[in-house]
Amino acid sequence: MKILAIDDNHDNLLTLKALLKIFMPEANLITSASAQDGIRRALLEAPDTILLDIQMPVMDGYEATRRLKGNPSTQHIPIILVTAHRTDPSGKVRGLECGADAFLSKPIDEAELVAQIRAMVRIKRSEDALRQERDSLEALVQKRTSELLLMNQVLTENLARLAENEARYTRAVRGTTDGLWDWNVVTGECYFSPRWKELLGFADDELENRVDTFYSRLHPDDMAVAQEALESHLSGKTSLDVELRLRNREGGYLRFRVRGQAEWDSLGAAVRLSGALSDVTERQLMEEQLRQSQKMEAVGQLAGGVAHDFNNILTVIAGYANMLMMDLPALGNEVRLAEQIAIATERAAELTKGLLAFSRKQPMAPQKLDLGEIVQRVETFLTRVIGEDIQLKTHLLPDSLPVWVDMGQIEQVLINLAANARDAMENGGTFTIATGLFEDDSLSAFCGPAGSYAVIIVSDNGKGMPAEISKRIFEPFFTTKEVGKGTGLGMAIVYGIVQQHRGYITVDSKPGDGTVFSIYLPLAADCAEMYQEPAVDQEPEMGTETILVAEDDPSVRNLVDMVLTKHGYQVILAENGQEVVERFTAHSSDIGLILMDIIMPRKNGIEAFAEIKKLQPEAKVLFTSGYTSDFIQSRGMEDGVELIMKPVQPAQLLRKVREVLER
Repeated sequence: MKILAIDDNHDNLLTLKALLKIFMPEANLITSASAQDGIRRALLEAPDTILLDIQMPVMDGYEATRRLKGNPSTQHIPIILVTAHRTDPSGKVRGLECGADAFLSKPIDEAELVAQIRAMVRIKRSEDALRQERDSLEALVQKRTSELLLMNQVLTENLARLAENEARYTRAVRGTTDGLWDWNVVTGECYFSPRWKELLGFADDELENRVDTFYSRLHPDDMAVAQEALESHLSGKTSLDVELRLRNREGGYLRFRVRGQAEWDSLGAAVRLSGALSDVTERQLMEEQLRQSQKMEAVGQLAGGVAHDFNNILTVIAGYANMLMMDLPALGNEVRLAEQIAIATERAAELTKGLLAFSRKQPMAPQKLDLGEIVQRVETFLTRVIGEDIQLKTHLLPDSLPVWVDMGQIEQVLINLAANARDAMENGGTFTIATGLFEDDSLSAFCGPAGSYAVIIVSDNGKGMPAEISKRIFEPFFTTKEVGKGTGLGMAIVYGIVQQHRGYITVDSKPGDGTVFSIYLPLAADCAEMYQEPAVDQEPEMGTETILVAEDDPSVRNLVDMVLTKHGYQVILAENGQEVVERFTAHSSDIGLILMDIIMPRKNGIEAFAEIKKLQPEAKVLFTSGYTSDFIQSRGMEDGVELIMKPVQPAQLLRKVREVLER
């Protein structure tokens, strides 16, 4: 048995040679590293079958197939195209149009390889035998005319048997990745290939070859769809191509694409129906993931759109509240009212950050931190979130788990999960947080890249969730709570934050068995030291420098003017980018710092600062913005430029101003 393998990859040829040596020792493998040389070897060696790689330089497998099938000397040699795309129907259609007889997908399965080769060899030998027999018959017809009728009868019977065998082999080869079926409408006989049964989890001898086998496993809701599609096809109105759900061995339902083609007799009555069954369950899951992603993107656009104006408003409210707190007597009732305003503003700011984190547009401040220390830091606050009737337990890995994260965002994830757990344990229970190390060399765990991950496992022993709810729990605005008790954004925000940290989150829950969330964060591999939170002075330092403030929002501009003036600074105000340039030009020798919003009318902050640097390259600038990070970057924001995001507290602003001035 001669086999010609054509592949420009030497390693692939060596692998094929090793496989054939083990599984087909009788095979004589001939190799070629290019399509041109392979065509030449096919003419010289006359192999029984050809394994032909599709992707090759100069001449690909399709063109080589076309040439081989167009040459009378090689057109009868079966060609098996080898493709790297198992589920690419367009590639298979193109291969069939070029004359290919079968397909193999990389990585090559040895059993499928052997089956394909043996089938092709059988087909070729049958075809060779048929040609030889035809030649003999033609010679006999010339010599023995008297035996014409007898020989013609024998030839007709042989051709019918060969045609039937060839058709069956061809269907089997072309459908190796699908389940094949064949139904004789007249006699009622039915055939399901072993692969058909395997797709449902059964061995070949575990399901009978009867029409009832199909209908007994069909989802009741799909019965009418299947019947309508069948009747429409048999009447010649449409092709048979329909998606149906079939029950597998475990009792669950998988989604399949059922295709078929009928044969009609001379009177137009259907006599036979044959086709294939393809598992499309995974494709359906991917489509659902795409729709989920599109929903999140839409809400993300909405969140990003309102962020700027909302952050400006929060900056003003928080600023004046903090100034009242500094001016009012420490023990007075008024200062407590101002504190409540400041607290409410902080909560609103966190909500804005959460929405932006959900949309993956929240500017992050990642630091190398120990995951266990983050849990310990937020533990006291979580106790207040879950209430006194729920016990909080932590099981932290004693070893350090360094991760690059935004501490505030990870704390918000834990707070949101704690709030959900509290609602699931109406009569009290246990809320547990554990940390661990996860290392995986495959993608099986959560469809993420292999590697080392720090893991936070958050669990409760509450009422749990059915599968249909847990599948939707991360959807924006999806909530099972009654009106007024849930926004449907809490878990969506959790999902967005984890995604922004290049991590993954999974949920495992059953009714009555509680819920477990597992969060995987990439383990930090660099040698940078762990972040230590610096001590913060109670009172910002005073200053005497002149600061040019550029802000188009009058409320924010007046607040910044008041804060800076109160702490000794001289302030020059500007309302837009053009005024910034004009005022700096007029007072360049006096100005120590430019405090400037990035997005302003007439000229944005980036453009204005570019003009100022031409006048004075050493000019110092501190940018502010309430827009999302992607919006800022689209305006040409350079790396390394000082930026403080709104909403900003007066004390935080004053410290940052002092820091930039003293550099």
